[in-house]
Parts: sequence; C-alpha cells; structure tokens
Amino acid sequence: MKWSWLNNRFVITFGTIGILVVIWNIYIGFHDHGLVEGQVVGPNGEPVVNATVTLSEWTLLVAQERGKTTTDADGRFKFTGHRMHRLYLKVEKDGVGHFGPRQYPLYFQGEDLILKEPLQLTAQAS
Repeated sequence: MKWSWLNNRFVITFGTIGILVVIWNIYIGFHDHGLVEGQVVGPNGEPVVNATVTLSEWTLLVAQERGKTTTDADGRFKFTGHRMHRLYLKVEKDGVGHFGPRQYPLYFQGEDLILKEPLQLTAQAS
C-alpha cells in the first residue's frame, strides 16, 4: 500500500520518459567526439594512397569546406573535432577517380561517424 503510487499511469509514463532521456544523454556522452573516419578504395577494391578527402558542411545555401586530409598507406582517413549535424564527404585522386559528395545526416552535433563500408572511387572517363 505504501508504494502503490508507483503503479500510477503518470508515474510510469513520465518515469519511462525520464529514463530514456538519461540513457540518450549517456549515449551522446560516449559518442560526441567529432570523429569522422573511414577508408577509400579504388574501382578495383584496393586501398587508395594519398587521395584527397574533403569534409564539408551544408549551410543555408551552400556547402562550406570544413577540412581536408589525405589517405594513408591503407587508404584510411580521419577528421577530428567537427561540430556538425549534417556533413558531406568528397574524395578525389587524379588518375584513379572520385567519390561524392555524399551526405551523412547525424542525430546530434559532433556525433562520431565511423564508416563501416569503404568509400569506393568511380573510375574517371578517358
């Protein structure tokens, strides 16, 4: 009888919402480092060395470049410290091909984006 107020529909509803908010904020706390990383492969599926990867943010009217990097010996790239909600990645390598730009919408500002699939360059026309 003492704890019967816990069975009230308002306590259950708002208690569940409160628990979900706490869980969501914990998730954000572990995934908001502003990290973007992935791998670039060529049309043949092999890693591409020294490809230029451009990170852009879509503003009100245009995409603004926020960073550039090149891929390492394994075709990997990394950006740190972004604070965007929606970002674009574009990759170019002379003589090999290009990729994108492709949009990656995020759930919250600065969300980590670790690409599971490599960015595959499309062969350039001769």
